Parts: sequence; structure tokens; C-alpha cells
Amino acid sequence: GCSSLCVLAVHAPHTSIDNGKGIVSSVCGDVVGSCAIAMGDWNTPVDGVGRLWADLIGGSAPHLLFPNERTCCFPESQNYGIFDHIATNIPGASQAGYTVHPYQLQEEDPVEEHRPVSASLALPMSLDASAVHPEQA
Repeated sequence: GCSSLCVLAVHAPHTSIDNGKGIVSSVCGDVVGSCAIAMGDWNTPVDGVGRLWADLIGGSAPHLLFPNERTCCFPESQNYGIFDHIATNIPGASQAGYTVHPYQLQEEDPVEEHRPVSASLALPMSLDASAVHPEQA
């Protein structure tokens, strides 16, 4: 398990990520190697996230990415995108559910609004957690 996490909110450009990796590295250090979680608008389906992850975060590529369904954009008659995902490179992490919510504030004609996504991860217990809670070891 991870004793520390690097958690990021992402709004990736529609092209490529060309800056920010130094900031992530300076804040998270070596934790990006295998204890990173990033969620947000990747502007690509899940199969394109690995390239963007490498450009922004580095470390091991994410092995768990979800959801991979349409979240963009209002109005759907004029827009299409499978863009909003959570991704992690934490070994042993698993999906613990998600919801792609309906568009919000439709009465205000929210052009290009994404559908909100809530997602949960189940993370493995860190090795030192057994010392704090031996009954869970």
C-alpha cells in the first residue's frame, strides 16, 4: 500500500500536456511512481490517458481508469466526448463504484458543460496500517 498519496485534479488540453510535470514532481516527489490518483477532464477516452499521464505525472502508467462513458457535452446533439475519468497507478487499487450524473443547471443552457462524475477507489492497506489496527491485519 501507499503511506502517502499524490492526488491531482486534471483539466487536460484538447491537444497535449506541455507543462506542469515539474510542479507535480516538486509537490509529490517519488510518490508519483506508484501512489498517484488523478481525476478530471482528460479530453480523451481512457485509452489516451496513459500518454497524458506520462506528460503530466510520470511514474508508472495508470492501470485502473474509469468510467469510460460519455460525459461531454451539453447539448449532446452538438457535442460528443468520453472525457471524464479517474486514473491511478496504485498497485492493488480497484474500482469501488462510480456515477455519471445528469447535466446540471439545464435551465441556464449550460453549453459545453460536462456531466459530473463521482468515483470511488478501494485502496490496499499500507503495510504499517497493521501496527495501528492489528485487528485488520
